[in-house]
Amino acid sequence: MLWTLAAAINYAAFTLRFPAPRLGRITAPEWPVAAEHMAERHRQLFILALGELILVTGLTFTRTDFTADRIGAFAASILTTVLLWRIYVFRAGELLSEAIDVAADPIRLARPMALAHLTMVAGVVVTAVGDELVITQPLGHSDPAWVAVLVGGPALFIVGRALLEHTVFRRVSPDRLIALLTLLGLAAPLMFAPPLLAAVVPAAVLAAVVLSDAWDARKHPPAPPGTGGRSGTSAGRLPDR
Repeated sequence: MLWTLAAAINYAAFTLRFPAPRLGRITAPEWPVAAEHMAERHRQLFILALGELILVTGLTFTRTDFTADRIGAFAASILTTVLLWRIYVFRAGELLSEAIDVAADPIRLARPMALAHLTMVAGVVVTAVGDELVITQPLGHSDPAWVAVLVGGPALFIVGRALLEHTVFRRVSPDRLIALLTLLGLAAPLMFAPPLLAAVVPAAVLAAVVLSDAWDARKHPPAPPGTGGRSGTSAGRLPDR
């Protein structure tokens, strides 16, 4: 509750540009922006969320019997963590500071960037809840609430990652929307599957996004931030991430 209150105050103050008695609000020209510092703060926030996911997964696993199904659930959780990191850092996560540097109004850019990271962190937190449940009871009946967190966590992350991509490159790659729709479409069938399968399927969807990123990276050169994903004068090329 305290962390939620602190985050709400921080985001509200930022949105209102830190109003203070007798001093007024900070205007854009007065607001010093250190691009690399701001980008690193966002990256650290996401890394901390992933660290919490690993911590919850590891502690839960050590408190259970090391059966084959629980080992499989633990492996699926670690794989999901790696995939989340890979999708985050690929291109857009690496180019945060450059995107801030080239922006005409860095403060306006910082708002959707902060919202994107907040959404991705929320997705990671929800994913941690789902992984904890699956490791505790990998087989049996999947409760609808369990499926909601197992699918909702990666879905929230994809939404935040798409927003980050739009903030950096001014567009969203189609495979993000495809992955989101796939996760939502699989939610109902997964209610009739064991929790372990309900955890493996979202990991497979994330893996497909990583493979799509790798395929596009081989076919097309990197694009600079703020260009709609186009590189140089090659207007016909597909977007970068």
